[in-house]
Amino acid sequence: MRLRYLFVWLVICAFLLSWAGPVDAQRKALSSLEEEITSLVESIKPSLVTIEAEARALRAAKKRGVPSAFVGSGIIYTSDGYILTTASVVGKMKTFKVTLPSQKSLKGKLVGVDEESNLAVLKVETGALTPAKLGDSDKVKVGSWLTVVGNSYGLPNAVALGLVNGLREDGFIQMSANVSPGNSGGPVLDTYGKVIGIVSAKLSEPSYISAMTFYTDEKGKATFTIPSREIEIPSSGVSLALPANRVKAMAEQIIKHGTVKRGYLGIYPENLDETLYEKYNRRTGVLVTEVVKGSPAQKAGLSDGDLIIEFGGTAVVDGSHIRELIKTEGAGTQVELKVLRNGKLNDVIAVLGEAKPVFSYTWEPNAVAPEPPELQVVESYYERAYNDYLQQVEGWTDRDERMLDQLQEEIKMLKLDMKKLSQELERLKLEKSKE
Repeated sequence: MRLRYLFVWLVICAFLLSWAGPVDAQRKALSSLEEEITSLVESIKPSLVTIEAEARALRAAKKRGVPSAFVGSGIIYTSDGYILTTASVVGKMKTFKVTLPSQKSLKGKLVGVDEESNLAVLKVETGALTPAKLGDSDKVKVGSWLTVVGNSYGLPNAVALGLVNGLREDGFIQMSANVSPGNSGGPVLDTYGKVIGIVSAKLSEPSYISAMTFYTDEKGKATFTIPSREIEIPSSGVSLALPANRVKAMAEQIIKHGTVKRGYLGIYPENLDETLYEKYNRRTGVLVTEVVKGSPAQKAGLSDGDLIIEFGGTAVVDGSHIRELIKTEGAGTQVELKVLRNGKLNDVIAVLGEAKPVFSYTWEPNAVAPEPPELQVVESYYERAYNDYLQQVEGWTDRDERMLDQLQEEIKMLKLDMKKLSQELERLKLEKSKE
């Protein structure tokens, strides 16, 4: 019995309460739920792997010869050894330890990564593996039940239940299931046991503290320091999953090219508003407001004012949707567009170009981390002011007071000398007048 029919089963159990006691009915309902969850977990186990990577990230650890291990999850993509995981699990490393469901460990090599979608593909040299069953992520709805299975704190088959609580504009599935370190790259299952996505990231609003350290130096002076970084306190949040349809499209390109060559059309799409609804008598599609010169769109014959209804056989919903469709298709792919122009429906064939990367990040786990900067000693204002005051008082009492007394004595002697000089000058004047 599928998990989606569990509630129907619970209703039926309610009618059976007259024949079975309430406790028996509850036990049967819980037992049925338990069987459904364990069945889902057992169905994915043959396709679930654990990925370990090692990096000597810290200088102190490197000196001691202690490696720093990174553990994540992954799923088997093909029977000949291609493994899917996330770019955050592999980082910039090239070789990995891949533990299969049989607990056999193999050396995995990096095929390629796509940092924008946070997807990575590894390869192990073996055969007869059991690929995971990928579902249609376009059918995922908000409120759908989901199950996350993966490595959690070293526990390979940890399980978390949740709901789809949002479908984001960037294409990611937002879910309420709580994921832990090591879950990244693990499968997200629907009620049929199919993989509708892989765990990509966890969003949260972390809290921070800045701890002060008080100490007394060798001279007995009390000081305190503020650390050069803040300390993060874990907090609850929501998790993101990369949809299975995007996973399939990106994985095929990585296997073929070692990277993802995203498509580029060269249009500026505009969503339909109330005025455009009435003009075109449509609620879906995008209006081409501008065609980039020299772009695949211009070469295909698209013009300003065209209304794109379908892209590659898929009905276009809005601007975000067509951007995602264009990016998902690889560069060089020929696609058919249905365009409404002057009231007539036209078929346009376009060959997509290659989009330039918008952003990327770099993380070097094997790079030697710099030594932490020396902590700056910060003295409180009142303490510095008090020390300055003591120095001034001590200096005035011991030295400046004596200097002032000596100066006053010298001034007195100078006044006497000036008085004697004046008297002598007066005497000389009198003697001269007598002569």
